[in-house]
Amino acid sequence: MATPLTNYTVEMEHTGLSGWISYRESMLTLRFSYERMLTSIYVFVPGNEQWPAYCRSAGAKIATPRRTEIIQRIATELRNQQAPSMVQINDFGIEVVF
Repeated sequence: MATPLTNYTVEMEHTGLSGWISYRESMLTLRFSYERMLTSIYVFVPGNEQWPAYCRSAGAKIATPRRTEIIQRIATELRNQQAPSMVQINDFGIEVVF
């Protein structure tokens, strides 16, 4: 289920070589851990089967049908913020390669 909502933010919270990616909309906040490696950043995102439980535990049931949309938005923002050479999305996360 896509949404026309375009007002969102993606922020990185650094704690050394790891940290959190926060995705925020007006009624929704999701956090994902990440690790910085030598030539990339890897953001860990729950897989398709784990996504509904993650959304419930985060108090964001409205995000349950929007996994693909949210991951794409995060990947786009990281591409803009980090100026990578490549961004790859797989079943369990987003890899930003420098």
